[in-house]
Amino acid sequence: MRGKHVLLVLFAVTVAVAPAGAQEPADSLVAELARLRARLDSLEQLIDRLSREGRDTTGTGGELAALRAAAQRAAAGQAPPAPQASRTSSLSILNPEISVTGDFVGAYVDPAGESGAASATPREFEFSFQSALDPYTRTKIFLTREADFPIAGAEEEEEEEEEHGSGVEVEEAYLYWVGLPGGIGLKLGKFRQEVGLYNRWHTHALFEVERPLAVRELLGEDGLIQTGASVQLPAVRTGRGTHTLTLETTTASNEALFDASGQLSHLGRFTTFWDAGRSVYFQLGATGVIGRNTEADFVSRLVGIDAQFRWAPPNRRMDTDLQLKGEWYFAERETAGVPVRAKGGYGQANFRFARQWVIGTRVDWVDPYDPAPNLLQVAPSISWWQSEWVRLRLQYMALRPEGGALNHTLLFQVVWAMGPHKHETY
Repeated sequence: MRGKHVLLVLFAVTVAVAPAGAQEPADSLVAELARLRARLDSLEQLIDRLSREGRDTTGTGGELAALRAAAQRAAAGQAPPAPQASRTSSLSILNPEISVTGDFVGAYVDPAGESGAASATPREFEFSFQSALDPYTRTKIFLTREADFPIAGAEEEEEEEEEHGSGVEVEEAYLYWVGLPGGIGLKLGKFRQEVGLYNRWHTHALFEVERPLAVRELLGEDGLIQTGASVQLPAVRTGRGTHTLTLETTTASNEALFDASGQLSHLGRFTTFWDAGRSVYFQLGATGVIGRNTEADFVSRLVGIDAQFRWAPPNRRMDTDLQLKGEWYFAERETAGVPVRAKGGYGQANFRFARQWVIGTRVDWVDPYDPAPNLLQVAPSISWWQSEWVRLRLQYMALRPEGGALNHTLLFQVVWAMGPHKHETY
């Protein structure tokens, strides 16, 4: 019976130390304690049976000693000695996470006064490489191969620009640090800059097939992507609000805004987030960009404001989600000492009415740099998520230049992804 008493005492000690171990909820520790409890129960039943049969139970001392040592290690939060891993198997942790995204667009364009035509374009293939280099540093590299597709009423691209995307290009390649003192975030490399709501998003992840008219006119087809450094200052919290400030200095390589001058450009963005309840969230942001264009004495400027509202019931977020978004931009670019200006924006609504279905519409308006006319566009769409790997979208676009006739475009998009980072947003 002495062995039985030892078992009961050991079991009581194990139970007593369990809450202390629970302060650090490691799954391995919980599993180890559960295994030891199960073993104690089985040994207790064995000793009871041997005692009832009048047999000697002192032979269990060695096993009890081993079990007692294991329980002490578990109570102290120490994992049992792990088997030595082979050098070959450990090399896999050095491999980056690789994902691939495909974006196919079929188009039927019906320009005003011309006959309609259909086309199919493999719009983008994106290769993503991501890795945690050490406990403090991460890296992301995105290689893309892009091609343009036609939109009725849009300005024709110049011949040399039609070859854009004929080869693989580096869309983003940057290093960023986490856990810096004071909560500062630091990024170095080539990256999509913090302009508005969608410039950071990759094209295949947008709510519509293409970017808004104002963004394409003022920042180019791909948005603002430049090389330099980005610093995000620590977030400040006031009540239900959270406020962030991002500062970036980059080489002015954007053609639409800076004429690819190669001078320095500077960006500042302030964002405030507010939770108005369990279901309601909204965001306000303001962005300023300044830099010198082709001629070093001339300056390009861009100012943008944006707003976002989201309603998503906590118990139905996967099936019900309403998002309202809008942006407005004003740009000024000096050419030969004469400033030329452009402005525009959009309003957007998207509603997820079932887990796989999202409907939406976007209204664009832009007043481009002279002498191009104003453009107004309406783009309703419906998206079906076949699975988390495959998304299908049907979108109609009605574009009218100021004083011109209506142009029609019907788009069918299929986006598919494979790898650990499906449909990478940014």
